[in-house]
Parts: sequence; C-alpha cells; structure tokens
Amino acid sequence: MAQEMYKHDALLHLLETIADASPNDHDQWSGNMSNEERAYFKKVQEAEGIELSYSDFIDKRIELIHKYGYDSIFDEALKATNGCGRDWRAKAYGYMWRMALKSWDGEFYDDGEAADVSDAEFALITKAKRYFALTDDEDNRAIELTKV
Repeated sequence: MAQEMYKHDALLHLLETIADASPNDHDQWSGNMSNEERAYFKKVQEAEGIELSYSDFIDKRIELIHKYGYDSIFDEALKATNGCGRDWRAKAYGYMWRMALKSWDGEFYDDGEAADVSDAEFALITKAKRYFALTDDEDNRAIELTKV
C-alpha cells in the first residue's frame, strides 16, 4: 500500500481512530465523536496549525476502509509518521492518550498513572507506542508535550 497521508493528516486520523474506539454511543464506522472528543480534536488541530477539509478527511477514511479494511486507517497513519522525529512521535502518542481520556471522566492520578481508558483504546495506544519505539522516558514526557 502506498503512503496515503502526511504527518498532520496522520495525527488527526490517529485521534479520530482513538475516539472511534471509545465506548460511547457510536460505532467505529460512524466517525461520530462525542462533543468533548470533537472539542479536543479541534484544539489539537489549532495548536498544531493543521488546516483540514473535513470532507477530504472523511473521504480518505472511507477510501482506506473500502480498500483495506477499518484497521488500515490506523496502520496507514502510523506509517505516515516514519519520517517524523522522535519528539513528534512522542507528542502524537501523548495526544492519543489525551483523546482516550476524553471518553472517560478520568484524568491522571497524582503519581502520573493514566486513568481508565477502554481496552480498545489502550490496544491502539500500545500499538502506537511499539510502532514509534518510544522509550520509557519518551512515554513519560509525552503528556507534557501535549498541553493544549
């Protein structure tokens, strides 16, 4: 599969996929985020200076789903980060954690441990951490990089 997206698109696709995996009242095919998830998506978009045609964004998701299946969106987004630096990957990972936390009332505990996220969200985040080959230090720093 040829590269289908670039790093800014990839970041937003990673966040949308995490939101879709959250246990709320929509399914992974609908692409509907909760209001809190949508607000966070927009905050990240603004903080990173990403201009987005949402119709093009959704069209890319639909195209990938039809060609390769739903999981291909996340996989393609990870692949699009291959040329990115370690700090950017750690930041993307931190944004993913924060998006997962938006579907819960949790925050970070005093000791820095993450509050509850769904198994599906955690599986995606873990997959990204492995793909990005993040060190424990980068993992710990990821949340610091994403204060928006």
